[in-house]
Amino acid sequence: MPNFAICSIPEPITLINKVSLSLDELPLPLLEAARLLQQGRENDAITTIKDARPATPELPWGWIISVTAFCRLGDFKTASEVAKRGLKIIGNNTYLLDCMGVASFVLKDFVNAENSFLQAIQTDAHNINAIVNLANVFISQNLPDKAFETLQQGLKQNPFSPEIKPLYTSLHPNWVQPLRGGKLRLRMLCSTDEDFLARCFSNREFMNNYHRFAAINQTRQHIQDTLKQNTRYSILRQKKLHWLIEETTHPVHEQSNYQPIGLASLVDIQLNYQRAEMLIGFPDPVHRGQGIPLTAILLILDFAFNHIGFNKLISIVYGDNQYSERSTLALGSTQEGFRPDHLRDLQTGEFLSIYENGLLQRDFRTNARLSRLSARLLGFDITCSKSG
Repeated sequence: MPNFAICSIPEPITLINKVSLSLDELPLPLLEAARLLQQGRENDAITTIKDARPATPELPWGWIISVTAFCRLGDFKTASEVAKRGLKIIGNNTYLLDCMGVASFVLKDFVNAENSFLQAIQTDAHNINAIVNLANVFISQNLPDKAFETLQQGLKQNPFSPEIKPLYTSLHPNWVQPLRGGKLRLRMLCSTDEDFLARCFSNREFMNNYHRFAAINQTRQHIQDTLKQNTRYSILRQKKLHWLIEETTHPVHEQSNYQPIGLASLVDIQLNYQRAEMLIGFPDPVHRGQGIPLTAILLILDFAFNHIGFNKLISIVYGDNQYSERSTLALGSTQEGFRPDHLRDLQTGEFLSIYENGLLQRDFRTNARLSRLSARLLGFDITCSKSG
């Protein structure tokens, strides 16, 4: 079960800003409690609220401040109990429901957490924190499709939310769909690919160009762990995705026997900035010609720019691989930098220079060569805009 999903406590200031309420409009005891909370003095804030009752009117803010303080103190059991009492008195409040959901989540009461976040969203469809929290409840139970559906619905109400969009994109089913074109298929690496991956890591000449430092100390156990982590959550948790490149002699048939011939990856995936670094390589020199690498690259470009909606793809080329650098530039990337003696090969002691290249979506869209090549090798023009 994924253990990296986290539900976050909403901040009272966001609710105050939403209703255009100044803290100065609160009754004096609540104002003092709010200021204590902002100063990180949670215990003092709780005491102030207790001392103010029952003289202070039962306003939502008293309950909100109290529940927030208990959550910050890590006393989630009390936070849940206080939230329940507050909801009975003041009625459905999206903030209290959100806090109660967080408390239930931490206490591993996932049913109550889900119900609380759902009610919070029903009370206020623009409670972005509750939407993200509900998605994380589903992620924690290994239900990525339900998490994705929650985020998808949330985006309909909040289309420009910078909190929802990256999480939505990271869980999109597109990531796990095979990429097909010509005689090639790119699919996510899985446990059955252990032997091929081990052979790649042991191929020094190949790894020197593909990822020179990835093969260091790669035991079978490390390889198995890598494959286990290459899942629907790879983008969310590790910001990377690894493909196996396969070839078939009968591309017309869906059930054709595919043979592994190479590796490809997107790493350092930054969804907020809509960019990633691309790696691709073939251990056997026989597969480095005949249009095979080009077809694979075109499939990745189509996926990145058209199906995920990246704005930029980066490629890092080692200084001693001039052929790869020329090929990268020939396909439209721009050399954005050259770093002499930037890395050091710890096995040989040699310093390595690197080229830094980038391909922007706007340049990809107007690249006539990519247009012609993709039409010939894939049967369609990848530079034509598609919905990401």
